[in-house]
Amino acid sequence: MPEASVLARDDAPVTDDEIAAGHAAVGYVNGLIQGAAGPTTQRTLEQSIQAGERRLARFRRFLDSLGNPQDGLRCVHVGGTSGKGSVAAKLAAGLSASGLRTGLHCTPYLQTALEKFVCDGQLARPSELVDLVDWIRPYVDRFAATDPDGQPTYGMVWVALTLEYFTRARVDIAVMEVGAGGRFDLSNVINPDLAIITSVGRDHLKSLGGTLETVAWHKAGIFKPDAIAMCGPLPPEAQPPVRQAAAAIGQPLVEVPLDGADFRSRNTRLAEAALEVLGASSSTLSPEVRQAVARCRLAGRFERMPGRTAVYLDGAHNRDKARALGQVIDGAGLPRPRVGLIGMVGYRAAAEVLPQLLPHLDVWVATEPQVYRKPALPVGQLAEAGDKLGQAPIAQATDPHDALQAALALAGNHGSVVAGGSVYLAGNLRAAWYPTLQVVRARTMWPAIGAAGPHGRAALADTYLPT
Repeated sequence: MPEASVLARDDAPVTDDEIAAGHAAVGYVNGLIQGAAGPTTQRTLEQSIQAGERRLARFRRFLDSLGNPQDGLRCVHVGGTSGKGSVAAKLAAGLSASGLRTGLHCTPYLQTALEKFVCDGQLARPSELVDLVDWIRPYVDRFAATDPDGQPTYGMVWVALTLEYFTRARVDIAVMEVGAGGRFDLSNVINPDLAIITSVGRDHLKSLGGTLETVAWHKAGIFKPDAIAMCGPLPPEAQPPVRQAAAAIGQPLVEVPLDGADFRSRNTRLAEAALEVLGASSSTLSPEVRQAVARCRLAGRFERMPGRTAVYLDGAHNRDKARALGQVIDGAGLPRPRVGLIGMVGYRAAAEVLPQLLPHLDVWVATEPQVYRKPALPVGQLAEAGDKLGQAPIAQATDPHDALQAALALAGNHGSVVAGGSVYLAGNLRAAWYPTLQVVRARTMWPAIGAAGPHGRAALADTYLPT
């Protein structure tokens, strides 16, 4: 493999030509998407095991053809139904503050695919993605021509690119967030020092066996014999599968008590516990590390947008996350009227989310998130679900930008807006305050902006070509 220095070009300005080339590289990977994003019918546990084993075996064959970029990477693996992205980001921030060059991979991304490749808090530059895609394309073609299952999938290519990026970046440690489940997730090819389950709830039931017990069994599949096993508080049905999985590999399970705190505090405390067992800065965390963990934020997770009107973006898309968001809305004392802005992708259940959110809102606007190759739940169906609960939306708009304008008008100068239902919707809306082109240029999710906003348009991810 040719030596490709990620460090050499870190300080150079990101040019228009580089941005255009990076956009084309993303287009190549997006072109690998085939079929639905997940199963459209309920799978039994046996069916999910068979499908998962085939999937991971196929991915391992692809990694073999690439020279196994995951080998030699020191990693932490973070899974769970809720909180895994925030815990991963906070853990990475603490590791960086302790002096380790730290990679972070979170999924899905909000505005740009470059969010998948983060080193010490900085997004990769487009030219690095171009180099990575140029490197992998011949392997993709060769694998497609020779493997019995054909072309590697979109997900396989993204995870392989992430592992190769961290290798080229010479990270001391990488924090990898699980995509969905755990046991058969494509990220489960790494050999971590620590594996964390943040929570277990009823999500992805069609692909994870249909019950809380089977979901827990899938989550616990990230535990490894040589890795510390850790979890946050679990519901009673989920405790036996997780504890049995740790016992089966001879690892004591570190159970972190987090009762009595909202989800933001729980995420912080779980990240601190992980840093303590990793020994990032001795058994007692330094003030600098604690401060880095506390200050760390993950875009689109109850994120306050700059400006006079209190606008919060959140990706709550399942029952547990929506319940937690509702509690935070009340606890934060958001000004009234509280206007909800809700949209969901088609495979999510509005009946699981709306009952948890609508009681905490005064009125709401229904919309449709814009996602490449993932159809939205039609706005009429979402509105109908709200009507059945006795709280129909006051407005509907298929375009998230139009929906945002309606919500802001309803909130006026003294109210607040809370967006939820989909992380993709949060990404669409976020571009109105932090245009994706500026995110890519500045290599941060919080580029300097000239006005408080919103001053741009809500937009589909990866639409950031310079004009």
